[in-house]
Amino acid sequence: MSGKGAGVAVALIGAGAVIVAALITTHAPICPDFMCGPDKTTTKQQSGGGQGRQIIKVPDGKADVEITPGEITCTTEGGCDSEVRIESVGDATLKVTYMEIRGNGKAYFSQDGACARKNLAPGVSCSFGVSFTSPAEGGTAQATLVIHHNVGAQPTLVTLRGEGTAQQPTDTPTTDPPANG
Repeated sequence: MSGKGAGVAVALIGAGAVIVAALITTHAPICPDFMCGPDKTTTKQQSGGGQGRQIIKVPDGKADVEITPGEITCTTEGGCDSEVRIESVGDATLKVTYMEIRGNGKAYFSQDGACARKNLAPGVSCSFGVSFTSPAEGGTAQATLVIHHNVGAQPTLVTLRGEGTAQQPTDTPTTDPPANG
């Protein structure tokens, strides 16, 4: 047995003692082909405001992805400052499997899902919107948009930041009682 966790499982089946053997290695990933692969290289190119873009390339020359921006800022008054753009920049089809929002502030953000379950040929892009609803008490909220795809073993993360104002109660007009007299 090696230190890598290799072992042989043997099962005796039936009267003829048929031997079935399977080599089990724990150092190889066990997951679907579209999620596994060699380590990816991530390059973050920042522009003004820290929003930048993320380019993820896998050394094997297959599907690669560019996602812009790397951070989205939202306000109650102005909405979110950008859509998210996903582009296939490799030599093979980019498969965007699904997208989700995680983190403490996830209840205040949503995405329209326009790019989920899309196959993007090389050079093709897809964009989708992110929305923000202010917490009732106002203040800030932060979450992470997680984009799952077939480039490397990890999804791409986009930071979501929201600044909200407290919701003001609506004033209901009062009517004066009729004057007696």
